[in-house]
Amino acid sequence: MQYPNGIRIGLVEAGTPATHVYSGTYLPRLGIPTLGAILKKQGYDCDLWFQSMKGFQEKNLGKYSIVGIGSLSPQIHEAYRLADLLRAGGVTVVLGGPHTTFMPEEALEHCDYVVRGEGEVSFPALVRALLEKGEPEGIPGLAYRDSNGRVHLTESSAGSVDFAALPSPDFSLSPQIVGSGKVPAIISTSRGCPHNCPFCTVTAVFGRQYRFKSNEQVISELRPIQGRSVCFADDNFCAKPSRTKSLLREMIARDAVPLRWSGQMTVGAAADPELVDLMKQTRCRIVYIGIESIIPETLKSFNKPHKLEAIAECVESLHQAGIGIHGMFVLGVDDDVGVVERIIDYSIEHDLDTIQLCALTPFPGTAAFEQYRDRLLHRDWQYFTGMYVVFQPHKCSAYDLQLAMIWGMKRFYSVKRVLNSYRPGRGWRIKYRAGAHYIVRKWIKENFSYLNRLKV
Repeated sequence: MQYPNGIRIGLVEAGTPATHVYSGTYLPRLGIPTLGAILKKQGYDCDLWFQSMKGFQEKNLGKYSIVGIGSLSPQIHEAYRLADLLRAGGVTVVLGGPHTTFMPEEALEHCDYVVRGEGEVSFPALVRALLEKGEPEGIPGLAYRDSNGRVHLTESSAGSVDFAALPSPDFSLSPQIVGSGKVPAIISTSRGCPHNCPFCTVTAVFGRQYRFKSNEQVISELRPIQGRSVCFADDNFCAKPSRTKSLLREMIARDAVPLRWSGQMTVGAAADPELVDLMKQTRCRIVYIGIESIIPETLKSFNKPHKLEAIAECVESLHQAGIGIHGMFVLGVDDDVGVVERIIDYSIEHDLDTIQLCALTPFPGTAAFEQYRDRLLHRDWQYFTGMYVVFQPHKCSAYDLQLAMIWGMKRFYSVKRVLNSYRPGRGWRIKYRAGAHYIVRKWIKENFSYLNRLKV
């Protein structure tokens, strides 16, 4: 491949038209906007495209010399389709993201190179190598085929990026976002996770050590979106309470408190009264909590340290502060339809504001994938969203567990419960639950074929 001097690079976040848990609250991920900022700083002409956002047209991608496509497992079929189309037109295609990190041989059937793990060092180095010598030797975190068709995997790049030194995501590189006039209100302040959840790819991709942006950089990213609702995209925003409290205090002192905010945290973080008070002062509306289960054996299998009493105390503490709770539950291979009923009963009894009920999804690269690979019903990645049962449970059929999930979500988001969901200071619950009611029913209509597939 010969590259022109005025090389143009396109970065794409692959999407899917299918209904999923976050269909009503789509926000782009921050990987390609950060990568775009790095490439821009290095002098490259770079554009960002988001397939799930209004204004995306795949015909625009043919004008680039190199296109990088980022994808999670549920979107990987669409990423492969785009990659095949672009390669047929002579474009060099690079794929990245958790799925291709752990399935590089599969990905190389559709692309020229795979960036494995964090791409902020590997991808710019690959671009530079292709321009200067046409060979990617010595670059960590890559997969590619040599002239004989053999797959080469270079040293892993997991946990190697100096996160604090990265530039802020640059959404101005996206014609779609510039055209809309609105920067997405999403910020990531940290990377990595010390926990070892068997169904999560975060540790495998980013490492077990937390890395943080400075408070100053976070506040600079808050400024353009300060009058709006902000989502902190950290995998665990309160993982290091002292740091979170420092950031929240600085947001108050620097008059950088958004209209309201949301983020993910663990059950244990709510046991810190000072942290909860600062969350209240900075107008936290709702937190997404990985409760995972109310079955002690399942919690143990998920490496979750919290006890049932701690869950109830967490809910009480946050509700007293006027902060909403989105409870995230995962059904394991030893759970059955009775567990689903108990989770819904518990969620109603403790007045969780919203919930998501997912089946264990053994994503490539996770411990669960290795442990349950013989129990997988298929490897049709578009169904690896958590909303589908993709494994054979021990105590019931996959079909029965899937039906129980559907009826459980319908029960929690029933019309009656939508209409009766108002609470003082949390009137937004009506809108949130109404949206979930619609998504659940839309998902059911779209997936009769999958239910029939499980019957066989």
